[in-house]
Amino acid sequence: MLRRVPLAVLIVSCLSTFAHAQSGVNGSIVGNVFDQTGAPIKGVKVSARSDTQIGGAKVTYTNDEGFFRIPGLQPGDFEVTGTAPKLKSVLQKGVKVGVTSVVDVSLIMEVETAVEEVKVIERAPVVSTTTANVKEVFDADFVEGLPTIERWAVESFVGYNTPGASYQSLRSVRFRGGGTEQNAFNVEGFKMNGQKITTKSLAALEVNTAGYGAENANVPGGVVNMVSKSGSNKFEIDLSGWADDSNLQFFTDSSDSASHNYNLYINPAFSGPIIKDRVWFYLNTEMRRQHRDADPDPSGFNIIESPRGFDYLNGRASLKLTWQVSSRHKLSTYSSFNRDMHRRNQNDRYNREVEAQRNQDNHDIFTGIIWEALLADNLFFRSQVGVQQFLTENRPYICGERPDECDHIPQVQNTFPRQLFTQNDNIHQFTTERSWEVINQLEWFANSKVFGEHNVKARSRLYGELYDDAQSTPGDYYTIYNGVTPERRRTYFSNDPRFEDPRFGYRIAGSTAFTTVTSLSDSIRMTRYLTLSPGVAFTTARANNVAESANINPKAFTPHLSAAWDATHDGRTVVRASYNQYVDTDAIRLARFSLGDRTYRECRATFDADGEFNGVYDRECTWGGGSASRTFGLPCGPSGINPDGSSCKEKLKIPRTYEYTAGIEREILPGVGIGSDLIYRLYTYPYEDGETNRIWNPSGYALDSYGGYRTGRNETITNLGTPENARRRYLGVSTTIHKREGKLRATAGYTWSSLEGNVNNNQNNDFGTNPYRDEQYLYGYLPDDLRHVIKASMTYQWTNWLSTGMIYQYRSGGPYQRRFRNDQLGSFSDYRARVGVNPAGNINDPDDDRPLRRPDIQEFNLQIRVNMKPLTGINLDAFVDVMNVLALRTTTGYQENDGPQWSQPTTRLPPFRTRVGFRWRY
Repeated sequence: MLRRVPLAVLIVSCLSTFAHAQSGVNGSIVGNVFDQTGAPIKGVKVSARSDTQIGGAKVTYTNDEGFFRIPGLQPGDFEVTGTAPKLKSVLQKGVKVGVTSVVDVSLIMEVETAVEEVKVIERAPVVSTTTANVKEVFDADFVEGLPTIERWAVESFVGYNTPGASYQSLRSVRFRGGGTEQNAFNVEGFKMNGQKITTKSLAALEVNTAGYGAENANVPGGVVNMVSKSGSNKFEIDLSGWADDSNLQFFTDSSDSASHNYNLYINPAFSGPIIKDRVWFYLNTEMRRQHRDADPDPSGFNIIESPRGFDYLNGRASLKLTWQVSSRHKLSTYSSFNRDMHRRNQNDRYNREVEAQRNQDNHDIFTGIIWEALLADNLFFRSQVGVQQFLTENRPYICGERPDECDHIPQVQNTFPRQLFTQNDNIHQFTTERSWEVINQLEWFANSKVFGEHNVKARSRLYGELYDDAQSTPGDYYTIYNGVTPERRRTYFSNDPRFEDPRFGYRIAGSTAFTTVTSLSDSIRMTRYLTLSPGVAFTTARANNVAESANINPKAFTPHLSAAWDATHDGRTVVRASYNQYVDTDAIRLARFSLGDRTYRECRATFDADGEFNGVYDRECTWGGGSASRTFGLPCGPSGINPDGSSCKEKLKIPRTYEYTAGIEREILPGVGIGSDLIYRLYTYPYEDGETNRIWNPSGYALDSYGGYRTGRNETITNLGTPENARRRYLGVSTTIHKREGKLRATAGYTWSSLEGNVNNNQNNDFGTNPYRDEQYLYGYLPDDLRHVIKASMTYQWTNWLSTGMIYQYRSGGPYQRRFRNDQLGSFSDYRARVGVNPAGNINDPDDDRPLRRPDIQEFNLQIRVNMKPLTGINLDAFVDVMNVLALRTTTGYQENDGPQWSQPTTRLPPFRTRVGFRWRY
């Protein structure tokens, strides 16, 4: 029967998010208890117990409608028990609580007989019939058993194993057409983008690729929620490690690197009770050492003799403390630390003397505290505060050996017979990024015959950021030679000499930003089988910097609505749909844009009448960089005046993403669910920077002959705007199958998608530099338009001592480009056809145009794992990961600059290789 909901309650409910009973990064168990006739039973004692749940079993009682709710649960496997006088007890096993998930459990109780017994149900439903978000959930044991390519990077795992996610690089991933900087990677509810998470410390991770609602209204990409392990009432040690070595590569050929490289990893973790059932701890540490010898000079000239290789050393740690203050109050802290050192981290070592190499040091730290309280049986509160810091130094290699000289010796570059760097590196930079975050969340659970079942949630998130940068060039300049002849000198300043007396040394700049996301949420159980979740969020962002040239203060309301329907009324089928709007308010990135680059002047060498260099560089000087070279909302140039005398000044809009989802999921066999979701996203008004000082002729290949610069000077001026005609569109259908328990555990999916537009990813795109090119050629299928992608991850327990894991991926090739040289810009930035299209021999004949697509890719990785405990009594695993089992060497990238090397392969799949490792637990 449809419950009556007063109009006033509906109005309040519309100010809400879609997420049903989500509690920050905690899971919940909700459900109903019925008798054999289907009538609800009041007063049943329901308890939930798990080894991961501190404080023992969580207990509640059913209301008049037979409904119960247990919020604030740590991810893990739970047993749910229902007991009542004169009724047989019911025990539901295998209830898997995830990161932010809600698990629906329906219990049917029978009249007690003379024989006391407990009805045991072994398997809980695998389909959620009350939520509409599109997501994948991975627990720690499943992740451990997979042959992940980069086992130390969460982003890599997510990119390779999640339908709808596109792996970009080691720590870069895209979701459903979103940019790599438009994601949220949350640990314990804290935003920790950029922090190098100790992957083995995670109990579970939930990857939301669409439909995640108002709480994440400022995240147009994807949301990854992670919860770390908490320990238990047992003292445990978990020690693991692995090794990669180039000597374990096979089926290589002459084009592969012959240099030796290796990668070593060790990971000890300790956990247990400080006070049983009251205070637990979990400490995870890891260390990684990587070395890569320098490749030989591909030209065979060996100009740089015996170049030194690359070294990397990393140490990380995370600590979680959990204190169950009382049955209704819990305090926990989470802290992480990372220290990594890169030595000689530039790849073109055969073009660089060791003195011209660069080192990089990173110090990252985070700490946060969380308070959770069940203020009343129907009122749950969570408050958390966290701070983090990133410190990075990029410095010349010689700073470690000759610190007194490293900031004073200038670099020398040579362009003939090839690029060569000597004497020193050309940059010394210190960056500091600090942030703080405060999140408060209040949930009110209202259940009655009159108002129905509601989960009203108010949530606020405040996020402040500070960015400081100090950058210099050793000697304040570097010189470029053409063979033995001096050609140019570029001089850097710490200020802008075009407006004041020149100063040298470090240029120091800073930015601040402040973001808020406030939402009010409800989840309305309209009937026993229908859940509606309307919502709204209000997002603000403010950014400033020391130059005071950026004063950005965008605000936006975003609506959200979703529905989930148990179509078959058996808890095994859900039909779901959602509508969401997301905004991009990456305020710190906008403030950093307005800082500009260091001001520089580049002049050509001067020669006397006899052709001898006279030691002076003062000819054909050009300027670049400086905060004055950055403008906001002035698309017609720095003056802000159109040719007709009108103003072109425009207010920056807020980039907004419109999302529609629709899907269905069914448990086709016990423990096996199959589903399909349609996702449409339209990304509008993106932040885009474009050059505005150059005046192009109608062809777009040269500057106007009557005056090529609006300021009258040969300088580059970049404007940040939100152009109306810049956009991209994603359309995708993902069909997935899951089995999360038993000997066989698997998640697999096929995604068909289309990604088109004229801006591909984040802020730095081709769009906005050349109006003729932008209008004629830039709209088309984008590089991540992969069209067909199959992903499968699987583990199988063959015996009690032998298991295997598998990762398979097929993806169709995405477009690549043919870029022609623009002599004015001195770069390959011109097109003669639409992106992803080769204009062929006759650039004026569209009939001979052909699409450019990379080959289809297949990757198959296999893990074989042996557990020694059944054989020796020692809980020791030994495993081998075999990467690229098919030994395919498919090309993954091509030279895109037009010329003799255009379309030649530049990258391909790595060779067949193996990794060996172990895991010991006590």
